[in-house]
Amino acid sequence: MSSKIISQKNYIDKIKKIIPKNLIIEGISDKKIHIASKYLKSRKKLGFNFIKLSSHFGDNWNYEKYPIGNIMRNTNNNAIVGFMATIYSRRQINNKKFVCCNLAQFYVEKEFRMFAYAFFLPLLNKKIIIYSHTPKISIVSIYKKLGFDIKIMKYTVGFSINANSIFSKNYKRFVISDHDKEVENALNAQDRRIYQDHKKYNCIHFIILDKKKILKPCYIVAKKVKKYRMGVLDILYISNLEAFNQYSPEISTKISLFFNKIFIGQRYFHEKEKFKYNPSFLTKTVDKFFPIKSFNNYYIFDTLYSDHVLFDI
Repeated sequence: MSSKIISQKNYIDKIKKIIPKNLIIEGISDKKIHIASKYLKSRKKLGFNFIKLSSHFGDNWNYEKYPIGNIMRNTNNNAIVGFMATIYSRRQINNKKFVCCNLAQFYVEKEFRMFAYAFFLPLLNKKIIIYSHTPKISIVSIYKKLGFDIKIMKYTVGFSINANSIFSKNYKRFVISDHDKEVENALNAQDRRIYQDHKKYNCIHFIILDKKKILKPCYIVAKKVKKYRMGVLDILYISNLEAFNQYSPEISTKISLFFNKIFIGQRYFHEKEKFKYNPSFLTKTVDKFFPIKSFNNYYIFDTLYSDHVLFDI
């Protein structure tokens, strides 16, 4: 056992002893969702906009084993003093199937915030990949001590109309379709699963078609959001970015005109994952912490199956 793992185990054993016996963590199943909703609606200054909690991605979940969230209860007076939303999904990575958990809405009463780490302990015993797209800066150090890797996710928003591309010989080569049947029929098995898992949420699904039929259809999942007081089309997923990125100025311009949005946003970890359509001086990029705990050294690096899909954040 490595010194790093031993250190993490010692830290977890230490904090288990510090948690008062009157504080317990309870799972919230789909049948008890009203308990968490009532609590969150009663709180002021949550630090996030409370939106109705939703079920997990996909069907046939055991919500006792994989709850919609967890509450912290003070058994001295039976009061709820905190909540953490857990968004579960089933993912396939390198032909292996995994259960993943996205930690989303998170709130603890001021008096009990020093024990916020109690929410993580039941999760650490599960054989799952755990991550958070919106961690509170104040607890990033706790994530690290609990064995999470702290990655940096970049978010770029840019002016997405490339004037020169309109005169390119490739501009008319590509067309956009957002017709449900045409989109679904064009997808391979993996992308069809993504489509089916996300279609009931507030997402836009469309494909880029190559009239020359040289490139296979490019599947894109996006959302219309407000960022920096502007209407932005946030791209959540691009199926074959590498093949289409060489035509990204033409494609981004078509996307902007098709959806009437002149700004495109995208989250990514590496430069090669970036949709490149305009010079950097026409974009703005910020860095965000992304804590993630792998399982058997497998990771998730995208914004599908997350609070970015369920909530406008």
